[in-house]
Amino acid sequence: MSDVCTSSLLVNIVRGGLLDYEAVAHYLESGHLGGLGLDVAWTEPFDPNDPILKFQSVLITPHVGGVTEHSYRSTAKVVGDVALQLHAGTPLTGIEPVN
Repeated sequence: MSDVCTSSLLVNIVRGGLLDYEAVAHYLESGHLGGLGLDVAWTEPFDPNDPILKFQSVLITPHVGGVTEHSYRSTAKVVGDVALQLHAGTPLTGIEPVN
C-alpha cells in the first residue's frame, strides 16, 4: 500500500447523503482511506454507537463545526451591508443568491 493511498483524507461538510456509507467504511477498514472528517452524517441525528466511530482517524462534529465568532461576525456584516443596500435601493453586492 502506498503512502498516497493511506494519507488520503475525505472531508464532507455539505450533505451527508453524498457519501456511500458502506464504501467509506470499507476503505477505512482496508486502510485505503487515511481519515474521515464530517460535519454532516448519513442520518441525523448521528448514532453515537455507529461502528464507523471505532476508527481513530474519524472526526465528526455536529453540523455546527463552522460556527465561530468569526463566522457570525462575517455573516452579520454581510446581512447588514445588504440591508443598507436594500434600504438605499442600490444593487446588491456581497451575496450570491442560490436556488
